[in-house]
Amino acid sequence: MPACGLKLRYWDYARRIQYKLYFCSIMTGIRENIGRRILRKKKKGIHRHIHTHNFETAKSVVLLFNTGEADSFSVINNFRKFLKEKGIACYAFGYVQQKEIPQEMLLRKSFSFITRSNLNWYLKPSGEAVDSFFAKDPDILVDFTWDVPLELQFLVQLSSARLKIGTYTEQDNDYDLMINLAEPADMDYLAEQIKHYVSMLQPSN
Repeated sequence: MPACGLKLRYWDYARRIQYKLYFCSIMTGIRENIGRRILRKKKKGIHRHIHTHNFETAKSVVLLFNTGEADSFSVINNFRKFLKEKGIACYAFGYVQQKEIPQEMLLRKSFSFITRSNLNWYLKPSGEAVDSFFAKDPDILVDFTWDVPLELQFLVQLSSARLKIGTYTEQDNDYDLMINLAEPADMDYLAEQIKHYVSMLQPSN
């Protein structure tokens, strides 16, 4: 085949790939916009009693985290140990950015996992782990995720938790306390900052 023919086939293939990527980007934007509108509508039906707790008054805590973060399980396990020592019940929910739970995670019986197969078209999660999440009525919800993903905001914003904690964001959120990490940080540093600031809170009467 002449060189010019190979070049034409290459550019035709490149254009098709570029078009597919562009189309996927457009569809992702559309479904996220629809999802955020639905979330705002559902949030209006949530009547949450906001109450300031610290680690001396809280009786239960729910932790939400991304399993893809480096050392995530180590950090969450240490945080759970910290809470257990204070007599606080703790429940951990990990988000797996895959359709299936990896085999090594199945051995972690004290964790509940939400995967991409639990998401509908506009990224709203459902399933057994999600039902378990909403069945909890915690004093504190701690969101260890960084970039406020819509699929997890369905959980955070529709939770009845009295105190919601997350990292600082300018996006629409439902956090009562935001931890502003001025420099790039890891989950371990975030956990220590959460312990520090929550311990300083004065409980509501």
